[in-house]
Amino acid sequence: MPHFYTAARHENWWGSAVQMDVLLVLAKKHGIPVAWITPAQTLSSLAAAGADHDDKLAVLVDSEDGIQALCRLKLEECTDEWIAGEVEAGEKAMAAWSDGHREAAACLAVAGVEQMLHNLTHVPRGRGAHKRLQKAGTKKPNDYLPKHQYVLAPLNAFYTPYDPDKGDAVPTTLSRHAVVHHLPLPHLSPGHCIIAVMLLISIIRETQERYDDIRDDLLMQASD
Repeated sequence: MPHFYTAARHENWWGSAVQMDVLLVLAKKHGIPVAWITPAQTLSSLAAAGADHDDKLAVLVDSEDGIQALCRLKLEECTDEWIAGEVEAGEKAMAAWSDGHREAAACLAVAGVEQMLHNLTHVPRGRGAHKRLQKAGTKKPNDYLPKHQYVLAPLNAFYTPYDPDKGDAVPTTLSRHAVVHHLPLPHLSPGHCIIAVMLLISIIRETQERYDDIRDDLLMQASD
């Protein structure tokens, strides 16, 4: 397999035969985390499913066991002491999910992921932060090394503006604002609960990757 292929694509994409523009649509439009933690066969099924959001959610529910297994594997790879607390939160979310408490797992995941998102995107907290986090999910992937942007692309859907006091309809895709501020339980469908935990684990794993890169850079500088 060519080195450039592996450098530009997440390992879980290998063998899925899904084009990268299709992966980006799954992430940006449907809020589905496609990096790190979605098995290749699930990606193929998502790409082949109908265009409706419920069609995509049905695939995730059907693939739940495989997604759980890959999430556990990727969480086990996160050993950096800097993210020990985040990993513990991920483990607790996974435990709740495995025990059938999807809604509890989703709420923990949605609450636990945001600080890591601020760290990865360098978006400071404060007024307008959520709009900037959503914008971080809309950036065009780098043509040569696009992997990082696919991790953030679900933020476009996750931070869809929603204000029930203004009469806004609950977003079709998993909504951070609905879960944190309104919590309409029908919104926490099985598929959306799966997406929430997937997002948490993918961001933890990406954070581990970022810290690995920082350490590699420091070691290279020290050896010069």
